[in-house]
Amino acid sequence: MQTAQDYLQQIREHRSSEGNFETLCGVLQEAKTFAQQNKNETLTDELNEVDEKYASEYRKAKEVSGNAWPEFEKFVSQFEKSLTEANKT
Repeated sequence: MQTAQDYLQQIREHRSSEGNFETLCGVLQEAKTFAQQNKNETLTDELNEVDEKYASEYRKAKEVSGNAWPEFEKFVSQFEKSLTEANKT
């Protein structure tokens, strides 16, 4: 079974390129399942927000301008922050 630390490592491995967005979305889905299985409602809520708000903002910006690095960084940062906070508890 994976831990929050494992997901953080995957983020670090894939954060350098927008081309890894879909890979990171897969990691996000796995992390959401992990949070739900561990009945961590706070982490589940935070990861849902990352998915619904930040991933969505990235997709919209990418569609409109083709360049969405700032939105990609926000997505990755929020994803990482959610897991880092969960790892502290």
